[in-house]
Amino acid sequence: MIMHAMTRRALAYIVWQGERPEFAPLLGALSFLATITLAVPVEWLVVVGTLTNRRRWLSVAACAATGSSLAAIGFYFAFHHLGWSMLAERYPELAGTRAWLQASDWISRYGPLALFGLMALPLPIPKLPMLAVAGLHRLPIQEVVIAIWSGKIIKYTLYAYVVTRFPRTIHRIVHAT
Repeated sequence: MIMHAMTRRALAYIVWQGERPEFAPLLGALSFLATITLAVPVEWLVVVGTLTNRRRWLSVAACAATGSSLAAIGFYFAFHHLGWSMLAERYPELAGTRAWLQASDWISRYGPLALFGLMALPLPIPKLPMLAVAGLHRLPIQEVVIAIWSGKIIKYTLYAYVVTRFPRTIHRIVHAT
């Protein structure tokens, strides 16, 4: 119930700020917060932000991707520096979960390409296990940054573009929830 109220409040704030010149950077900051707190899917912020100000759809997508990427990179660094011992101490059952095993397999096989694919996937799915595994595997930082940001920029640009092409349909879907 609380999450639903937070989501509605965040989306209402975006609509209220839609015509301000600093709208896209504001959406980027909200995307950063949404990613760090895992409270609101950034995809929703991009859709509502684009519906609110269709003229700025590209800057909305770019700022959302940048804000969300900075937060995801922050998670990567946290796991990179905290290491396995702290995670295992707090969450001993973590290593046996399906998400962890799958993330480990993908990172072992594909490296940063797995991160790129997950970030570009147009679904609001949990990305934390993959970021944790990538941090623990100590993938090259430059490749991680490029994989995360390029995946998110592709996904959010696609979302914003679709919203500009079919605004009435998307508007009905958003208001039906």
